[in-house]
Amino acid sequence: MNNSSPSFARFLIIVTSAALLAACGSGDGGGGSKDAPTGSLKLSVTDAPVDDAEAVWIKFRAVEFKPEGGSPVRHELLGAGNPQVPAPQSINLLPLQEGRSAVLVNNLELPAGRYEWIRLIVDNVENERDSYIVIEGNECELRVPSGDESGLKLIRGFTLPANGSVALTVDFDLRKSIVEPPGQQGTGIDCTQAYLLKPVLRLVQDSDVGAITGTVDPSLFLPDCSRLVYVFSDGTGPAGGTLPDDQDADDPNPVVMAKADAVTGAYHASFLPSGNYTLAFTCGLDDMATNDALVFSPTKAASVQPNLITSGVNFP
Repeated sequence: MNNSSPSFARFLIIVTSAALLAACGSGDGGGGSKDAPTGSLKLSVTDAPVDDAEAVWIKFRAVEFKPEGGSPVRHELLGAGNPQVPAPQSINLLPLQEGRSAVLVNNLELPAGRYEWIRLIVDNVENERDSYIVIEGNECELRVPSGDESGLKLIRGFTLPANGSVALTVDFDLRKSIVEPPGQQGTGIDCTQAYLLKPVLRLVQDSDVGAITGTVDPSLFLPDCSRLVYVFSDGTGPAGGTLPDDQDADDPNPVVMAKADAVTGAYHASFLPSGNYTLAFTCGLDDMATNDALVFSPTKAASVQPNLITSGVNFP
């Protein structure tokens, strides 16, 4: 057989072209591929509440996800009535406590792989009713520095499995996040004080979190008692191994501060990553911006397992 015949040359050209086209279509270069694996993502928000507020409304507009080695992917939040039309979502964070949460994004299909951070874009236009706090029945503008520009960024990575799913929750710790700048005038009717949201955020994976519950004997509630149970992570150490301290610029700081009920003394610390913890009760008032000498009860040790509640961690 003569390999230099015209028919063989035409066959060789066809095979080579097909191979080149297949190589272009199967790669994961800058143009991407329709066949690249994806996963499904759910993102919710929860809250550790702040005292003295009756509502804290945040208007979320979009969420950005930063894949490792790639550019951020922006997802505009969609309206409930017409899921094809972008529409911001207003959520009152205050009721989202003791394990409750609100879904921000559900069944969002994204490229599978490792992600470096998440950014929440919120509406915060001056003199507009978008993000605000309600104090003693008065609506006061809640200023969110750069919330509608650079957003609220969570520097914590996660992996989205190929053909799988992941559920994440953002914990807005309002007790640590709401700031009242001295001498600044508020915006709104009868708002003599300005309020800023300088968010202290935690990002947790729902499949890896649990909760701790218990009671504080109401006889421990002194006058003007804050009724707070501080929950500290022990890291890789044994449960109960952390010396309690106030919330300030120095470690250790509590993962969450759970409020005990004024009548029953019951408390619920939720969305805690699995691991060992130290708990302590205090009546002291904690100024988050300064170093306070709080008086704590004897500590309790507890361990958290995924999707389980560790109960009976009581302060008698």
